[in-house]
Amino acid sequence: MTPPHPRSGLDWNSLLEAGRERAGGELVSSHGGNLSLRRAGGGALVTTTGAMLGRLSPERLVAVGAQGRSEEAGAPAPSSDTAIHLAVYAAHAQAGAIVHVHPVHAIARSLAEGADAIEPANLEGQLFLKRVPVLDVAWERSAEPVARALRDAPVVVVRGHGSYARGVDVWDALRVTSALEEAARILTLAGR
Repeated sequence: MTPPHPRSGLDWNSLLEAGRERAGGELVSSHGGNLSLRRAGGGALVTTTGAMLGRLSPERLVAVGAQGRSEEAGAPAPSSDTAIHLAVYAAHAQAGAIVHVHPVHAIARSLAEGADAIEPANLEGQLFLKRVPVLDVAWERSAEPVARALRDAPVVVVRGHGSYARGVDVWDALRVTSALEEAARILTLAGR
C-alpha cells in the first residue's frame, strides 16, 4: 500500500492565497515571514527558507515531521522558523495554521514602548485582541516562549522581529495579524 502524500488532506492552496494577501497588505518584506498548516498526522506544511510570500508556488511549501525535518525527497529547506511553528502546534490542539510576518507598525511599537504588550485603542482591536504580548526573547530561543504566550492571546510580537499568530485556519490567523497591525497603526497615528 502506498503511503499518503505528505500534503494529502491539506488546503495548501490557502497558503498560496494567504501569501499573496499578506504581501499586498504590506505586512512583510519581499522575503520575510512564513506560513504553515498543521498536518493531521503530526508536523506541518510550511513555507521554505527564503520563500517570497507574495509569489508562493507549491514548490515553496515543504511537509515536515514533528522533528522539523522534510518528508519530501529533494525538497528545499523549511523555514528557519519551523521550530516555532511546531512548538505552537504541540502546545495548542486548536491551532490549524500559523502566520508569521513583520508588521512595521507593530514592530515599531514593540521597540518604542518598551512595554510588555500592545494594547489597542480601536474597537476592533479591543474586541479581537484585547492585549497583545510583546516578548523579549532572542529569536533562536523563541519557540517555547511564543507557544506559551499564544495560550492567552491569538497573536504575539517578538520585540523588534515580528508577529506570530495562530488560528483555526490560515484566514483566522491572518484576521488577527491584520487586526494587530491596524491597531498598532491607529495608536501611532493617534500619537499614543
